[in-house]
Order: sequence, then C-alpha cells, then structure tokens
Amino acid sequence: MDLATFFRDEGVDVFARVGIEDLTDADRASVLEFFPAARSVIVFGKEVPVPVYRMPQKEKTREMLRIAESLDNAAVRLAGCLDAEHIPSRPIPLYLPVRIVDGRVQGVVRLKHVAAAGGLGEIGKNTVLLTPRFGPRLLMSGVATGAPVQEAGIGGVAGENPAPLCTGCGACIRACPEGAIGPDGVDAFRCRTVRAWIPPPVVPVVKWLLRRQLLLRSVAPLAPLIARTATIRCSLCVTGCPAFSGVEGER
Repeated sequence: MDLATFFRDEGVDVFARVGIEDLTDADRASVLEFFPAARSVIVFGKEVPVPVYRMPQKEKTREMLRIAESLDNAAVRLAGCLDAEHIPSRPIPLYLPVRIVDGRVQGVVRLKHVAAAGGLGEIGKNTVLLTPRFGPRLLMSGVATGAPVQEAGIGGVAGENPAPLCTGCGACIRACPEGAIGPDGVDAFRCRTVRAWIPPPVVPVVKWLLRRQLLLRSVAPLAPLIARTATIRCSLCVTGCPAFSGVEGER
C-alpha cells in the first residue's frame, strides 16, 4: 500500500518503516514477543503544537489525548488495510500493556527507540524522542507488520540534521521539579503527573502489578477510559528543552 498517501489522509506528520534487523537486540526481542510474525515496524507521529503546552492543565491534557487517540485509531486502520492485503499486522497499543525493566517503566514496544532507529530523531536525556522538525513535541503510534522493509527512507521529514539534537546540556534535568530525571533515565513514579495518581507508598504494589502481564492485558481495554480522567500536571522536561520549538515552532 501507499503509506505516504495513507498518512497524508490521516494527518500524520512523520513516519518510518523500520526492519527488525535494524533494532537493538532488546528492542527486536520486544517486538517479536509482542508480534512473533513481525519483520518490520511502521512508526508514525503527529506534532503537538507549541500553544498546547501553554494551555491550562485540563485543556492541555484534553488536546494531547485527542492527538494520541487519533494516532491510535490510525494504527488500527493501518493494520486493517495491511491485513486486507494479506500482510499480517498488529497495532501497538497506546496505553497498556507496559513492563518494568531494570526498575523503569517502558512500553511493551519502545516506539521512541524504534523511531530513532528509523531516522526520525534521537533520544534526549529526558528520554523523549527529539526530532529536527518538532523537537520533543511528537506523539507516536505504530504497527508491527509481517512485511520486510523493501526500500530505505523515511516520510514526512524536513531535511537532515547532522548536528546532535540533544547536546547533553541538562536543562531537562534541572527543569524537573521532582528530580525524576537522572543519569539512568526517568523514574516515572517520581514524575509529578504520575505521583498525582500513584502516591509513593503504593509504588511497590503498582510495580508488582505491572509485572503481571496477564493482568495488564485484561485491563488494557479500560486504559483509554482511565486516561481520559487523568491530568498532565507538568511538561517542564519538554518545554525546558532547548530543542522545544523545533523548526516548525520557530516558524
């Protein structure tokens, strides 16, 4: 199928098709665990406009959820189109399941790392994908497919960026009011947004639950409903990044 046309119709800003052989061993294993027939991952994203981050918390959350859910719906439609062409595929879930690795929470498929492997950007110290065009203001979704990558290239990307996008300046670390960002990455349970839902005393119980994948899969269909009741209380690790505006924001 013509991915460029599909994503243009869906309002997607950037996309890449990444062969599993181009992923790290850990990410390749995660993709194959999620979808054993996978030979590539199609990862794609939409910009979160700069003004969204200046909105009141509830309005900002509502707008980000709207963008995220549009991506999730696009993933379901893309998987359906591929299946219709007899290409086995599976949309990567937006919320759950997740897993605990080395004490850190991560998605069952790390879309940010897949996107970085596909040339869409690089991972910053705030663990967010930094892109030349949008900085850290990109929400993503993806589909694992049974088709190999037949041609190189990425779509919807404005030019190349030979300079590092993350300079290691530490601005995101200093901006975090809870000290959640450190040399080993982000401790999600110290994030102000997460702590509003999961107070420190119950973190050990939540970590135990997150390790029970069967339980997570059973509650995953409820995750979008739960997310709609949440509020993004802090985005300082994003807005404090020197790359925040990106090329589009500067324009």
